[in-house]
Amino acid sequence: MPVMIDGVNVQLFSECDTNAPFPIADETPRRAQPKIDMIFPEVLFPSNQTYLALGEAKIREVVKVHHELVRHSKIGHLYPQEEEAFIAATTKIEDFFVQMLGGKDLYTSVQGHPRLRDRHFPFEVSETGRDIWLMSFRKALKQCAVPKELLPEIWTWVESISIRMINRRTSMEMVKRYPYESIQSYFDAQ
Repeated sequence: MPVMIDGVNVQLFSECDTNAPFPIADETPRRAQPKIDMIFPEVLFPSNQTYLALGEAKIREVVKVHHELVRHSKIGHLYPQEEEAFIAATTKIEDFFVQMLGGKDLYTSVQGHPRLRDRHFPFEVSETGRDIWLMSFRKALKQCAVPKELLPEIWTWVESISIRMINRRTSMEMVKRYPYESIQSYFDAQ
């Protein structure tokens, strides 16, 4: 499925035929088609109804619980270990979530555009790291008893933005997607 970028057909690395013979050198230069490692999905931001229903305090609670879960996971090294720095980082992300879920402009007015992939470049975020982060968020939503009617909209947004944090690919396969329907039963279980 080549895509057109600036008038050029660009192929995904995952579409390479690694069994095809490699071009043999002769008197003419060889050419490899332009490639990209992934296409980032569309992001559907929640309506402000999410913020109005949850409120700022509940959103901040979800982020705090999420960050504590991640802090004690296999990717905990991505978070500051010193308590003061951890709290400061968590507060910044709380501001991001409050704004993105329909609240006041707390994040971009101070930090600028989120640039998720760029901001995470100092840390290695692979597909596996993203999965751990995302499943920790799922657990935080449940632990914080976020109302079930809000979950599809929140999950659709956070699942797609989590892909934008990946900055170190470990596979040429398409990034695994977790549509809300695939995780909904988690919230139904006691």
